[in-house]
Amino acid sequence: MARYRVGLIGCGRIARAHARGYSQVASTELVAGADPDVNQQSAFGADFPAVRMYGGYSEMFGEEDLDLVSVCTWPPLHKEGVVAAAEHGVKGILCEKPMALNLAQADRMLEACEQHGVKLIVGHQRRFNQRYVEAKAALDRGEIGDLLAIYATSGDTLLTCGTHTIDLIRFFVNDVPVAWVMGQIHRDSARGPTMDFGHKVEQAAIGRICFRNGLRALMEQGEATLGGGERWRRHWHVILTGTRGRIEVDGDRKKEHPWPTGWRIHRFGDAGWEEHLTPNAPNPFAIQIRELVRWIEKGGEHLLSGENARADHEVLMAIYESARRRCRVDFPLEVSENPFIAMIEAGEI
Repeated sequence: MARYRVGLIGCGRIARAHARGYSQVASTELVAGADPDVNQQSAFGADFPAVRMYGGYSEMFGEEDLDLVSVCTWPPLHKEGVVAAAEHGVKGILCEKPMALNLAQADRMLEACEQHGVKLIVGHQRRFNQRYVEAKAALDRGEIGDLLAIYATSGDTLLTCGTHTIDLIRFFVNDVPVAWVMGQIHRDSARGPTMDFGHKVEQAAIGRICFRNGLRALMEQGEATLGGGERWRRHWHVILTGTRGRIEVDGDRKKEHPWPTGWRIHRFGDAGWEEHLTPNAPNPFAIQIRELVRWIEKGGEHLLSGENARADHEVLMAIYESARRRCRVDFPLEVSENPFIAMIEAGEI
């Protein structure tokens, strides 16, 4: 029998990935979902007929005794969903990325979970994706010598996909604290989308990150990436340069490119690249859930903890703040608002 009863807040597309993840963890059972959109309720209920559907999370919490909750709403609603679940008394919460829209919201989420003794993780599940795990293991073994620099890219906005980009960068540097950030953004309201998942977005962004140990990373998003625009949308790519070689990790393949993804390594002095494919990799959504259960039962740490996600979010907000101030931003960031939204509201962009 499953030891953990699970509920979903938000039952759209990403909720299905969470549901499949829970289905692969024997100690969990997805029993309920809440979404105010009756069409979403109907569609999700058709795909998962054993799940009881509710029009809102307050109703779901009133009827269900839940142990775990996934918050799968759009980002503007993450804070209220996490706080409500924590106050309901669940044991663990898996919140979709990005954690929030600003650091004030992130801090409120952490505060609520700390107050009620709830374990909070945020869905940067790529840390459990096999190709990144294998690439990091090769890096940690010293196969390319000492790490010198990281270049990472994805073809979408900072909050939509850039949150994964910076989390992967920090994963490869073992979460060394950030010293400073320099960044720039581009937003043209006359063309292209300026809203995504319920919040305002930019069309391009770059961020230069310096870690306290001296390592440097460069991240590019949206139209700032190689190729730019839709062709590179949702395509993560990471390049690790070391003193004795280089590692490259493939990005996500689109449906028209179904061949398996993986990673490759070129050790200086070798004739060419050594390819490593990962066609049958375990489901990272299931792994992050198993790790949450382990964290609840045995303590320790979780790679996707709320505190770690806040560190990611601080970098994203610092890129916006650097663009606003036109200078380097030293850490810790002393800004609780979203500088990007503030610039829009002030008519600066």
